[in-house]
Amino acid sequence: MKDTARSSGFFYLKTQLGWFSMSSHGLFVCTTCFSLTGLGLGMQRCRCEDYKAYPGVDCPSGYHLCYMCGTEVAGGTSRWAWNACESCLKFNRYLAGTYGFRLPLGRHSIMNSIGIPIHASKEVQEEATKNMFHFLNVAGSIEDWGVLQARVLFESVYSWQKIQIIPLAMWEAKFHLSKVKAITRSGQAFKDYLRIDEFEELA
Repeated sequence: MKDTARSSGFFYLKTQLGWFSMSSHGLFVCTTCFSLTGLGLGMQRCRCEDYKAYPGVDCPSGYHLCYMCGTEVAGGTSRWAWNACESCLKFNRYLAGTYGFRLPLGRHSIMNSIGIPIHASKEVQEEATKNMFHFLNVAGSIEDWGVLQARVLFESVYSWQKIQIIPLAMWEAKFHLSKVKAITRSGQAFKDYLRIDEFEELA
C-alpha cells in the first residue's frame, strides 16, 4: 500500500495517488473504515490497525473526521477534545443560543454539562445516571453518523473509488468551502442527522 522515504523531518509516501511529501504529522483517511491513520508514523491508527496505548495519553488515536459534516479533521489526543470541526461547533452554539438545543459534541460528558454529582440525593443521582446513559447512546449515534458522512463524501468522488488511503490534506482541500458556505453545510448536516426540515421544530 505504501513506500516511504524520509528526509529532514519530512517523509515521502507513494500511494495510488502518486508521491506525497508530508510532515511527520501527516494523516490519511482510510477508505475501508473511514478513520484516520498515520501509516505507522506517530500514535494515530485507524480502526483497521491494532490499537496501541501510550502512557499519559488519553486518546492516542483520537483524531478523526468531523462527526457532523465529515469534511475536516476534529478530535485530538485529549479527553477534552471536540468531535466536530469549527464550523459545526459554531452551528451547534447557534442552536443552543437560538433554540435552547445542542448536540453533545464534546468527547467528555462534562463538556456537554453532563455528570453524576457524588453528594446529591439518590433521586438526583438516578436521574443523572439516566442522562449519562442517554449521552453515551447519542454520542455513539453521532460517531456512526460521522462515519456514514465520510463514506458518502468518498463515494461522491468517482476517481477515488479504488483508492485505499487519501491524504487528509487532499480530503480537506477537496471539500473545502468558504466560511459562510461551510456553516450552511453544517446546518444541513444537523438537519439530516436530526431528521427535521426546519430548526423551529426543536423549539
